[in-house]
Amino acid sequence: MTDKIKNDEETKNNEERKESNTTDESLNTEGQEETKKNNVDNRIPYDRFKQKVDEANALKEKLAEIERKQEEDKRKELEEQNEYKTLYEQAKKDAEQAKQEALNVKKDALLTQAGYSQEQAKLLVKLVDGEDDEEISESIKQLRAAIPAQDNYADPSAMNGKKDKPETVGADEVGAKVFERIKNKIF
Repeated sequence: MTDKIKNDEETKNNEERKESNTTDESLNTEGQEETKKNNVDNRIPYDRFKQKVDEANALKEKLAEIERKQEEDKRKELEEQNEYKTLYEQAKKDAEQAKQEALNVKKDALLTQAGYSQEQAKLLVKLVDGEDDEEISESIKQLRAAIPAQDNYADPSAMNGKKDKPETVGADEVGAKVFERIKNKIF
């Protein structure tokens, strides 16, 4: 009989726990639904986002068009006032700026080709002197003597000596070696 009473009490306790759990769960679910609803309300619909981005791009294009038109108007005004000297100086300044940019790109490429990393080349391009290829290459040779190029070879142990860099092999040498290996099979 005591077993039956204990079982009945356990059953009642379990039922009470289930009821309290379901009540708690329903409260949590309502809170979660409100949170989800708030998150949905806070999100921006894609169509609205796309519309705003398109508006911003249209404004940028319009601004660029207005700036071009102002430059064109200024140029026409100077032409009308017969101030060709000012136009000539402006064109000359633009040409000189383009020439300097091209020269800097050339120097950067030659420094990269000499073995410097992109970061080093950006810093060292200011130290390279010269206007033509010979002067630039001579300046880079002097620069390499003073500032060695960064190599990607590591020395893993403290007492291990410096490793030799592998020799660069040209395409002619590779082709000759391959031919030597397969010539007996072909002929």
